[in-house]
Amino acid sequence: MERTSSTPSHSLQPVGNHRDAAAPFAASMHASTPNAAPQSLSPAPSQTTAAPTATGPNPAPPSRPSGFHLPIDVSSRFGARLRELRRERNLTQLKMATDFGIDRSFISDVERGRKSISLPMLEVIALGMKMSLSELLQNI
Repeated sequence: MERTSSTPSHSLQPVGNHRDAAAPFAASMHASTPNAAPQSLSPAPSQTTAAPTATGPNPAPPSRPSGFHLPIDVSSRFGARLRELRRERNLTQLKMATDFGIDRSFISDVERGRKSISLPMLEVIALGMKMSLSELLQNI
């Protein structure tokens, strides 16, 4: 009498058999993985643009010197304005901090654009410099 295997036909096969069966699938998946280099990221030759000229589409505002460049970040622009106002009044960061009740390192971080400033703190600075909020934020 012939004995049949007691293991079902859907039993687990050794890893080598599955790897061999999946090889064509894995090869096709490798070509379309997200890590593969995209084919169309570089612009076509007709899409390249020429370098902007001196009279390009974004001329500097007339109220600013020709060599002046605005930092992109509003925190950096306000920091530059705060430093300008502080220096016009011959205040050190320490003197400003003690007179206005603000931490000196916070003033430093704001001037360097590393920290944003809240509306109540803007009011404290405006009052300390004896100016309105609109004057404090002028040209930012």
